[in-house]
Amino acid sequence: MMPSSLLHLLIIAALIHQATAFTSPLNTVVSRRHKIFQQAFESDGIDVSGSDVEARSSVSTRQSFVVEALKAAAGISIASSTAIAPSIVYASGGATAGGAYLLSAKQRYNQRVISGVKAFLALDAKNVGAVEEFFASPDEGGWEDLSAAGYLLANAFRTSSTKAPDSLPSVKKWKAFAKDMELVKRSVAKKDGEKVFAAYKVAEEKLDPYLDEVELTSLVR
Repeated sequence: MMPSSLLHLLIIAALIHQATAFTSPLNTVVSRRHKIFQQAFESDGIDVSGSDVEARSSVSTRQSFVVEALKAAAGISIASSTAIAPSIVYASGGATAGGAYLLSAKQRYNQRVISGVKAFLALDAKNVGAVEEFFASPDEGGWEDLSAAGYLLANAFRTSSTKAPDSLPSVKKWKAFAKDMELVKRSVAKKDGEKVFAAYKVAEEKLDPYLDEVELTSLVR
């Protein structure tokens, strides 16, 4: 679809062309009428030689006015487009480069991630039942909600809309943590307390790099 600003300029250009095409024939019409008028009065000795100039000048003035008005409108349109463009680019870029989109993502996911991380850090890793409950809870503060919000928040820290999520440092750090959390979950399923504790400690070490990437370390630790 053609941008509205470009379409606007094309319309104005067409109007300028039409205005020129429309007013130019008026010169010919005025000239013919004046010739007839001049021939009629010269027979009576009346000099009307200056009227052709005045008539042509009138047409030229109207033509110039129309064309210049349209050109001025085109200039305003271009200036407006130039003035608006930076804000549009900023909004678009901001949405993918730490601007509006990141702010919105933080508002949606920060608290959920903080709740989940705090619940995880508060676990007694030697209590298999408590760890199992953390994984089973679908609510905020449980693994199910943290795993969703944690990834979505990491995905918001991008510098380009074309950059693949898996290439983002924040996503890489999240996936490293999530991978170790899966080992904790498997150990819980086997009811192996020692393996649960060991896997928990490994996952805990992977959590800090992720928190640094999503700027939450100071809010959690």
